[in-house]
Amino acid sequence: MKLIFISDTHGCHRELDLPKGDIIIHAGDLCNQGNQAHIDDFLEWYSALDFEYRIFIHGNHDRDLHQNNIPIIPENIPENITYLNNSFIHIQGLKIWGSPFQEEDDEMGWEQIADDSDIIITHNPPYEILDKAPSGNLRGSKKLRERIHQIQPKLHLFGHIHFSYGQIKIGETLYMNGSNYKATEERIINPYFEIDL
Repeated sequence: MKLIFISDTHGCHRELDLPKGDIIIHAGDLCNQGNQAHIDDFLEWYSALDFEYRIFIHGNHDRDLHQNNIPIIPENIPENITYLNNSFIHIQGLKIWGSPFQEEDDEMGWEQIADDSDIIITHNPPYEILDKAPSGNLRGSKKLRERIHQIQPKLHLFGHIHFSYGQIKIGETLYMNGSNYKATEERIINPYFEIDL
């Protein structure tokens, strides 16, 4: 199976030239600053892509900043798209878990991620792994890093920190920061990741 991974498109998803594949995953920030039109356009575009499975989670920008940070994902998501919100999907023997953006002190935390997850999608990066901001500060979650270390999935896919786009393998887990957008240029800069499962 071919998996295509993207993240942090911030309303510029149509700039991506994607290949055909089996699974596509988006790790959040579909829109820019709670822009509902971006979300709606993303879902229309995403549902038409040539993939059997289309999966996404929401990021910090995909929330109504004036209404207690409520996600602005519509209820009528196209049937051929899977929205994971602290939930999972099984695909050909793989358990794929998705958790959206969380604050570090969120009471639910990361403990609800299933122990037997093969692929974990979060918007946040783990601490000290592809999480360095332009200022040099590390912006990842320490609690998330601990949880990923406990589970040791095959893949941990995330975004959020555009400056740290890239991949690294630590132990049994391949970590990928798939942030496509560059905020200073307001356009897609980084390419998608292609993974053979």
